[in-house]
Parts: sequence; C-alpha cells; structure tokens
Amino acid sequence: MAKNLDDYRCKLVSKILQAPTTDHVARYFNAAIRSLKEHKVNGYVTKRFLDKIELELDAIQPDQLNTQQLYNREKAYQLTATCKYQLFPAATIPAIA
Repeated sequence: MAKNLDDYRCKLVSKILQAPTTDHVARYFNAAIRSLKEHKVNGYVTKRFLDKIELELDAIQPDQLNTQQLYNREKAYQLTATCKYQLFPAATIPAIA
C-alpha cells in the first residue's frame, strides 16, 4: 500500500483512467477495497476515500478523456456507489417525511 491514502487514491484513479477495459477497472477497484479491509481501515475513512475518488474523477473534464476513459470513469462511479451501499446501506436511502 502507498505511504498514505491520498497517494493510494491518486494511483488508483490513474490506473482506472488508463485501464484497457472496464473489467480491469473492477479488478483494480476490488483490489484497493480488499487492501483497505486487510489494513483494517475504518468504514468512515473508506467512505471518504470513495468520495474523494468520485471528486477527483468529477474534476476531470469529459472532453479531456477518450471513449475508453469515459467508460472506465462510469464503471468507477458504479463501483463506488455499490461499495458505499455495502458499507452504509441505510445512509444511501433518502428519508421520507
């Protein structure tokens, strides 16, 4: 694992964008989450890690990306949403008044 989570996140985002297929994106993402679990990273820290991945991907303008990178970014969004739901299922459901 990298020196800190920010370095690790930056490397992961870079791998996501450079992945040849969305299957590779899923493998990189799953390996990162598995590593966080192995290092016993708190769930809230993991959620923040996922939020920052989304923010970093949002910061990249779509016109700067090729078609495969756009697919990879969309796959990463799907994976972060799924992971957040698994971590905090009740937090992702909007409250009904």
